[in-house]
Amino acid sequence: MDYHFSVLSDETIKLLDVTPNQVYIDATLGNGGHTLEILKKGGIVYGIDLDPNNLKIATERIEKEGFKDHFFPVHSNFVDIKKISKDIIKNKVDGIIFDLGLSRNQQKSQQRGFSFDDIESLDMRLDPKLQTTTAEEIINIAPFEELYEIFSKYGQEIYTKPLILRIIRERQKSPIKTGQRLANIVREYYQKHHFKSKIDPSTKIFLSLRIAVNDEFENLKKALAATLNIVKSNGRICVISFHSGEDRIVKQFIKDQKRNNKIVGLTSKGVQPKFEEIKINPLSRSAILRSFKIV
Repeated sequence: MDYHFSVLSDETIKLLDVTPNQVYIDATLGNGGHTLEILKKGGIVYGIDLDPNNLKIATERIEKEGFKDHFFPVHSNFVDIKKISKDIIKNKVDGIIFDLGLSRNQQKSQQRGFSFDDIESLDMRLDPKLQTTTAEEIINIAPFEELYEIFSKYGQEIYTKPLILRIIRERQKSPIKTGQRLANIVREYYQKHHFKSKIDPSTKIFLSLRIAVNDEFENLKKALAATLNIVKSNGRICVISFHSGEDRIVKQFIKDQKRNNKIVGLTSKGVQPKFEEIKINPLSRSAILRSFKIV
C-alpha cells in the first residue's frame, strides 16, 4: 500500500527524544508513520485517530512490521486526550505528537469530500458515525454572515464576499453536493476575473470548511491545555501544523506557558521541511514543527 508520507519525521523523533519502554501518544495517528519510528526505537505508543479507516490502516501496517505488542490503537478525537490518559493509559506519558494534516488517503479519496475532484461527496467529517454537521450542509444552508466568518477566519480568503455571493447563487440553482462542483465554482470565479493563485484557488475554501466541520481550532486549544496535566516532568510535545491559524494557536500556547513557567520551548523558531523533503513530498511545503518540554 502507498502509505502517507509522514512530514518532518526525523526532526520530530529527534525532538521527542524517544527512550525504550517509555510511553508516548500519537494524537493524530494517520497511517502510523510517526508511530512506527517511535516503536522502532523501543517506545510504547497509544495511537489516537477519529477516522476509523486510518485506524485500520495504521494498525495493519504496524502489525505487519512486527510491533503490535507495543502499540495500542484508540478510536477517538484528540480533544479527549485527557480522558484517554486517565481511563485507558492510567498514567502520565513521556511525550506526545500532534500532526495536524490530513493523510494522503483522506485527501485523495472519493466519498469523503476532502478532495477537489470528489464527484460523490462534500462531507468532510472525520467520522460520520460520531459527527453530525457536514460541509455540504454548511455550504448549502449557512447564511452569508456564517460563511463569511468561516472563510475569513479560517481560510483568510481575500475574495470571501464575492465568492460567497457566487456560492449562494449557485446553491439556489441546485444544492452543491460534491467537492468537484464547489471547487469548480471557486476556480471559475478566479478564471473569470483573471486572478492568479500559486495553489488551487479552492484550497482555502476547502480548508475553512474542514476546520469548521471538525472544530479543529478549538479542539487543538483544549488538547494543548491538557498536555500540561498528562505529560511527565521533562516529557516532550511536538506539534506539526499546516495552517497559519493552527501555528498561531501553538505559538501563543507556548508563549503563555513559558511565561507561567510550566514549559520550556525547544524550538525558538519553527522547524520547516528541507528542500529535499519538499521535493519528494510537495504536501509538506506548508508544514511547521514546534516543540516544548514540561517543567
